[in-house]
Amino acid sequence: MKKIATITASVITAGVLCYLGLSGYIWYYDSQRIKKNDVRLSAVAENNKVLSFFNEKGCDYCHTPSAELPFYAAFPVAKQLMDYDVQLGYKSFNLQSVRTSLIDDKPVSQSGLNKIEWVMQHQTMPPTRYVALHWAGGVSDSERIEILNWIKHQRERYYASADTAAQHRNEPLQPIPKKLPLMSGKLRWVFVFITTRECPGIAPFLAHTAMR
Repeated sequence: MKKIATITASVITAGVLCYLGLSGYIWYYDSQRIKKNDVRLSAVAENNKVLSFFNEKGCDYCHTPSAELPFYAAFPVAKQLMDYDVQLGYKSFNLQSVRTSLIDDKPVSQSGLNKIEWVMQHQTMPPTRYVALHWAGGVSDSERIEILNWIKHQRERYYASADTAAQHRNEPLQPIPKKLPLMSGKLRWVFVFITTRECPGIAPFLAHTAMR
């Protein structure tokens, strides 16, 4: 009985040492990778913080088409898991377009903002098995708040209309504005088409609307 306990303890100890050794090496690998990565920067400081966040957490592993994968991606079992994660991750979310928007200081798509917001709020990214080996990949509460604030600023700057109430300006689905910019040339063409060919009875209504 004592022999079995000794063997069990030895196996557990060996497993823990292997895990710590592998995780430590991966941490070193990730640190060197971050230093070597030639990340293009934006002229906006807030955008650079977000770009650095994506780089440090290794988001590009699964959400860009041509990232250099960790050395263990060639190992049996790990290869199958990594292939699955990369295919699913890239299919679910393409980080490249977000990066380009940040670098050029252009609006990130609403769908991109919504996806990033959802995984930050529900703490589903990075996956647990990724963080188990990539210790630097975990997202702290302060980092999560920074990303959510950046999303809020993006929505307020690019997507919320001037008449949107304060409590709705950071919603994934923005309310319909009370007023929309009018393209008079196109409206005139539609007015002529409808009144002369399709719905002559609607002419008084359109004339009244156009004069408002």
